[in-house]
Amino acid sequence: MIRIPSIPRALRSRSFITLAASAAIGCSMLGCSRAYYRKRADREVYGLIDQKAEDPRWALDLPTIQAQNDSRMFDPDNPDRPLMPPDDPASHQLMERVDGKRGVAKPPKPGDPDAPRSDGWIRALPRDKAGQVLLDLQTAVRIGLKNARTFQTEREDLYLSALDVTLERFRFDTKYTLGTTGRYESFGVDQVRRDDSTQNAGILTDGSVRRLSASGGEVIASFANTLVWNFNGSTVDTAGSLLNFSLVQPFLRFGGRTVVLENLTHAERTLLANVRQMEQFQKGYYIRVNAGRNAGDGPARTGLVGASGLGLLAGTPSGTVGAPRADGLMGLLEEQQRISNLDGNLARLRESLDQLEAAFEAGRIASRLQVDQARQALYTGQSSLLSTLAAYQTRLDTYKIDLGLPPDLAVVVRDPLLDRLSLTDITATEISRDLSEHLANVRNRDGIKTKDDLPGRLGPILKLEAPFLRQLGKVEADLVRMRENLPVRQEQLRRLRERADLARLSIAPAQLDPARLGTKIDLLGKRYETMTKDVADAFAALRTHAKEMARMELEPARSRLIELSSRLSGLMLALSLDQTAIRLETLALPPVEMRPEAALAIARENRLDWMNARARLVDGWRQIDVSANPLLSGLTLTANGEAGSINNTSARFDARNGNLRLGLRFDTPLSRLAERNDYREALIEYQRARRNYDEFGDRVNLSLRNTLRIVDLSQLNFELRREAVQIAISQVDLARLRLDEPPRPGVQAQFGATTARDLVSALSDLLGAQNDFLSVWVSYEVLRMLLDFELGTMQLTADGRWIDPGPLTMESIRKRLASWTLVEKGKAKSDAVARLNR
Repeated sequence: MIRIPSIPRALRSRSFITLAASAAIGCSMLGCSRAYYRKRADREVYGLIDQKAEDPRWALDLPTIQAQNDSRMFDPDNPDRPLMPPDDPASHQLMERVDGKRGVAKPPKPGDPDAPRSDGWIRALPRDKAGQVLLDLQTAVRIGLKNARTFQTEREDLYLSALDVTLERFRFDTKYTLGTTGRYESFGVDQVRRDDSTQNAGILTDGSVRRLSASGGEVIASFANTLVWNFNGSTVDTAGSLLNFSLVQPFLRFGGRTVVLENLTHAERTLLANVRQMEQFQKGYYIRVNAGRNAGDGPARTGLVGASGLGLLAGTPSGTVGAPRADGLMGLLEEQQRISNLDGNLARLRESLDQLEAAFEAGRIASRLQVDQARQALYTGQSSLLSTLAAYQTRLDTYKIDLGLPPDLAVVVRDPLLDRLSLTDITATEISRDLSEHLANVRNRDGIKTKDDLPGRLGPILKLEAPFLRQLGKVEADLVRMRENLPVRQEQLRRLRERADLARLSIAPAQLDPARLGTKIDLLGKRYETMTKDVADAFAALRTHAKEMARMELEPARSRLIELSSRLSGLMLALSLDQTAIRLETLALPPVEMRPEAALAIARENRLDWMNARARLVDGWRQIDVSANPLLSGLTLTANGEAGSINNTSARFDARNGNLRLGLRFDTPLSRLAERNDYREALIEYQRARRNYDEFGDRVNLSLRNTLRIVDLSQLNFELRREAVQIAISQVDLARLRLDEPPRPGVQAQFGATTARDLVSALSDLLGAQNDFLSVWVSYEVLRMLLDFELGTMQLTADGRWIDPGPLTMESIRKRLASWTLVEKGKAKSDAVARLNR
């Protein structure tokens, strides 16, 4: 029978009291929850990231990786104990029973896949005044920062990189351990060779303190306390404690700060590189969202942060435009304008078809073939518009997913950038469409039975006078802006005339004569005055005809109405062409003037990934010493000792009950084949790192030269494409004027056999020239953004918007860099500023 000691006696034991206190401390530590560890990790990680982001050149402001309720990735569940998500039914059965064995006693019920999720992200989406979800160059980035899966993954990679540092720092912290073990033992008679069996119970409490020094020395101090109760006849308790320590200090092999601190140094340097890379990725994300260009990788837990470089960020020069079309939001805006251009071209085709129909009915066209050619072109354009609209919607849905939005979310893509891109006024297209519809009603003989039906057809046409006058007002406003922008345009032409490549391209300097531009603007102003008078005369003639129709026969009255309305249609076509020509001459490109050598010098000092590339090269160099260390002989000092308690107590120690041992071990390097191979590999890897660094610089140089080359190309091509649009407008004007020629007496068919075909061809050329001009303009805006990024001078606002630097010249770059200061030994100018000011 086992006899248990009485509680009062146990409580009177000092050893037991010490043990109970230790156990209480241990139990309190068991109360730490998952949330405690998660929050503690967050505090350490965000503190480390803030330390590495103190430099204003990469002053990263990273929000928590936990998605907030204004993000689509928000998870309303407890982050430490999330509810089970929806499961596959067949797979779920394997949680209940697997391989004939009972699984989880009560497996959690899978979530409902159709259960409503938090809609906080929907309420947080930016909207316009009409309540529509708005995507523009600013809001798209903000949406992506909150909802894009790609950006969230990069945030998490940076977090994990900082988490690695906490582990490496922990290796050099003082580490404590404390544990308690309880046991009970019972021995039979044959085991203890006594007349009675023996039982005892004991509690062992042990703890240690361990610390690793930067030189590789490791000190361990430990403590053990034992309390044993023997239950054999009478209850007896014994107690004892033991203190010991040990020291191991390597001096040669595996010793020294270079080797011991290598993992910590590597983790810290990788975190710094990742903070810089995250800052660069965030700037590149603006480019990715708005221009659709991949501006490089984000943070990584490996040592290859940003090692891949950027490649040819601006693409390869090709085609008449010179640069690949923009993607992202700017690509969507460009596609919208292409659709608007196509819509405007269809309106012009309808106007031309109306005039051809009127000419055919008047007998001025001998064959209906020309009318059918124009009609066929209209049908082809309508089919093209249908497919273009469908392709745009698919492109928009894909873009929504890139932002982290569902493809079925109704959005409107709109930005002031589009207003500057618009050469064709949407209002003019709408007026043309209405006028064409009214003309079709007039031509419909079945709808006009008597003269009394004519006023009902004329009334809607007369109501278009107010829209016509408003459109004339818009053209006048465009003329004012064109004249205001004349000095900028003339200065741009003067700079282009100084280029050395004009002769090779067979471009006469007279084509870029600033005085020629002034003459062109004066001509457009005179055309506007003439157009104003012609529109007034056209509506006056319609009002006169309204009074005369009562005295005319039905068919002559209808024919006259068709003639006057067709003239109005021709005037709208002419007004639309003039407005396009005026807006065309208003647009100017912000100056970009920089030599490739200067651009490379700026990038070398300011690009964050280039800073990382230099650090990566040094990392390879450091590995030489680390790999050479194991080749050395081993010389290690060891020391350990212990002291025990006396007189059956737990806290009374005596040196007589202890020992001390010292040792020095020397290990000869007789077998070092594996270490030799590692060392040789480190030497080779360093040479590879040098080559990779040189290649990185060459590729950045290549990309910068390519970007600047396309910038130069685009500046000149912008003027060439502008002239191409003006020529196309002139061709349409010439073809249109043939339709406006007054009939010659006694001559029936007065139009040539190719009049309609020439007009259709001219309109097609105009559409192509407009689209090319549009592409050059959008590509140039993308190039300015890319160049700012490639120079390492790109700056964002707190909410991720690009701060447009305007002109990109050496002078403007100097001013921007001069405003950057380093928080290091006071506020000093960066080395880049000093180099540029030499």
